[in-house]
Amino acid sequence: MHRRELPLLFAIFLDLVGFGITFPDVQLRAQEYGVPGWQIGAILSSYYLVQMLVSPLWGQCSDRVGRKPVLLLCGVISAASMVCYALAQNSLWLLAARLLAGVGAANVAAAQAYIADTIEPEERPAALARMSAAVSAGLVSGPVLGGILAGAGGNFLLGIVAAIASAIGAVWILIAVPSRPPTTPETTTPETTTPETTTPENKVVKASTPTSVRLLQIVPELRSLLLVATIGWFALACLEGTFGRLIQRTLELGRLEFGFLLSVEAGVSVVQGIFFPLLARHHSYRTLLRTSYIFQAIGLCLMPFASHFVWLVLLSILFGIGLGIAGPAINGEASTQSPATRQGEVFGLLQATRAFGFLFGPILGGALFDWHIASPYLIAGGMLLGIVFFVGRGKPDTPH
Repeated sequence: MHRRELPLLFAIFLDLVGFGITFPDVQLRAQEYGVPGWQIGAILSSYYLVQMLVSPLWGQCSDRVGRKPVLLLCGVISAASMVCYALAQNSLWLLAARLLAGVGAANVAAAQAYIADTIEPEERPAALARMSAAVSAGLVSGPVLGGILAGAGGNFLLGIVAAIASAIGAVWILIAVPSRPPTTPETTTPETTTPETTTPENKVVKASTPTSVRLLQIVPELRSLLLVATIGWFALACLEGTFGRLIQRTLELGRLEFGFLLSVEAGVSVVQGIFFPLLARHHSYRTLLRTSYIFQAIGLCLMPFASHFVWLVLLSILFGIGLGIAGPAINGEASTQSPATRQGEVFGLLQATRAFGFLFGPILGGALFDWHIASPYLIAGGMLLGIVFFVGRGKPDTPH
């Protein structure tokens, strides 16, 4: 691990602790406010709608002005959103907090671009796996802490502690994370200085085309990666958007158990992220993705039928293993395929795919849950199995 990674990893960890604290509380609190399932999903999705719209713009901004200013500003906005959550007294306040959090949700994409700037291409998948592990580590601590805080002091105590965690992360970025220039003369390519660009298929891409669309034309391999990522995030959103209500309905469990199970999934993802470089040296990214989505599909499909808390823990572990493989595999492949001067943009696009999946997943999942509690899990699991067949198509590839 490079020393320059450590300050950034710690800052992202702190911010994700703040974000993860709200996970066990928001859907159950909205339910207590009398909100129906589809509206609960809409509140959850509002965060990702804003994130989907602003993440590519934040990524492009970080390519122009540097990573640190974007990281710092996003951290401040995240802290402000948690204060809004602390003050929430009805569903409109919850919605406002989620919208504001979505505006500041580009910190992970900017951090991934920062890593891509500073790490050699052959070492990048391993470094991005460590970044995914830092994100998951924050999500390990956050949900358990959130479940405890919600029981002790409601959304006020929960929101204030989350705001403090995000604020400390922002201060740490200001003090400890070195500034990086957005580009250097040596890495500037003709694509960034001329009015048109030639793609690998010798198609001319006009400068008037939106930059994110141009990137997908220049690197067509990204299209299938973004599609796979979107479907994978949609399936995860069906889980996270209804899981608290599921375990309350089937096993009479509450916020504390919900937070614990989310932390189990995230904790397994941390471990899997640490071991990902070893897996990547011996297996192609297609093999890793197929395996990851099989694990996730099995975990999702069986969760509604778990008859004991122990079974939920085991299924969460299986799901977490798959989740910990999929993220680094997609991120590493997308970064390797993209130009060095467009790393902020590609990670902004990847974060936008997550937002797109989470935009519709909670709304559909919430409505399906009100119809039949098992249906969102079975449908999402079936979609993940579809990814397995989709990723299996094409010529064989080699390990990273």
